[in-house]
Amino acid sequence: MSKSWLPQQAHSDDTIQQFAPTPRKMNDADPGCFGYWSKEEIMSFLKLLLDSERIGITAYAAIGRAADSHLADIAFEAELGQGAICVLLKKELVARGGANILRRNTTIALPSTDCSLRRRIAFASHNQIKLADMLEDAILNIFDSKLNAKLMYLLLLHRKQVEQLETLVT
Repeated sequence: MSKSWLPQQAHSDDTIQQFAPTPRKMNDADPGCFGYWSKEEIMSFLKLLLDSERIGITAYAAIGRAADSHLADIAFEAELGQGAICVLLKKELVARGGANILRRNTTIALPSTDCSLRRRIAFASHNQIKLADMLEDAILNIFDSKLNAKLMYLLLLHRKQVEQLETLVT
């Protein structure tokens, strides 16, 4: 009895096996194809982050000018940390081919110099919170483990600075 309704299996040597194409150069592929930020978006983010870090430097400098010597020392250490972050970001931009981006001038909006110490601390705290939020967003959207490791370090540093600033206000 023939079972013609069942599909017949072809001989193994007659069957052509085709495999799905594999991404051989996954590192060269644009992560934007998978929902992550494109290289251009990463460059734009790094430039925006650098500009925001520069605001952090001047915010801490403003605190140092209005504070007693102990608080001024704390602000100076934070200011140096912000400066080191700027150097790291500049190197990252240059390594990714963004040296031309660094040459553009940016203006920094700061609170007036005649405001109180409490207001200067609040401005610095707001800037650090904004930076931490930017970093959290970036970490989720960037498909680059080395860059993400650097951004995680910066995120932890900014969260620590926010906590430190909050203790100064109370």
